[in-house]
Amino acid sequence: MYYSCSDFKRWKAAFIAVMMTALCVLFCSCGQGSDSADPNRSGHSDTLPSASQDNAGDPSSSSDPMERLAGTYYIDGEPSAAYVEITTDGSFTAYYASGNVERTGYVRYKEDNSNQSKTFYVYVFYTDEGNPYMGFVDSGEARISEFETGNGSVVYKRIDN
Repeated sequence: MYYSCSDFKRWKAAFIAVMMTALCVLFCSCGQGSDSADPNRSGHSDTLPSASQDNAGDPSSSSDPMERLAGTYYIDGEPSAAYVEITTDGSFTAYYASGNVERTGYVRYKEDNSNQSKTFYVYVFYTDEGNPYMGFVDSGEARISEFETGNGSVVYKRIDN
């Protein structure tokens, strides 16, 4: 069976329409749900892992994730670089290297089940407006000393260990 040029054009137009609709649905649904701005910025999500879950050996099961994270982290551990300060209540302030404030917001500790063979826990930073800012997978350290964002392109290191 042979397809004419007009058949291909109709298929192509239909494919593009379906893809555009899918993209619109995807982008319009961003920010919906329980992760929107939280006026009390407590730093804890409703789905914090409990000690009874299957996460043996994970320090997050026995200690407060925000206490493990709280501190000052500099890009590449360089004190003259941009940095972020994170408090035990989950608030954060990101600074430019000049010391001027870049962004403020809050951190949520969440369970990530996207990998069906293993559950991960992630820290997700949100702006005060409720928009995702950055995030990283929990390393499981008793006290977090560094984390990578942007697919490992930016490394924040604590220098107050």
